[in-house]
Amino acid sequence: MKGKNLIRILALTLIISYTALYIMQATGYYEYSNHKTNVMTEQAAKKFEEDVKKGKDVKASDYITKDINYNNKISKGGIMLCSLIDTVFDKVMKFVFKEVGKAVSE
Repeated sequence: MKGKNLIRILALTLIISYTALYIMQATGYYEYSNHKTNVMTEQAAKKFEEDVKKGKDVKASDYITKDINYNNKISKGGIMLCSLIDTVFDKVMKFVFKEVGKAVSE
């Protein structure tokens, strides 16, 4: 009995984790962060052009924003977990539909 509950809890946890990660990807969180970077780059280019017009001393380092790397063990683990869940889910669904197809055709 405890084994069944453990499997159910584990399966539910995996499904919820996969769903959450999928929703984050589907809603465009990554694209939004890229858009913000692009906007900052455009603002830096405008500032550069203004400073050139004003005749100021221009250094490239003043206009280049340092990219912050937010990757850490937790985010990498989440991506690996999502990939693992995706692979397992895909194999299980293929197996289930193959068996259902066999049962229906018999």
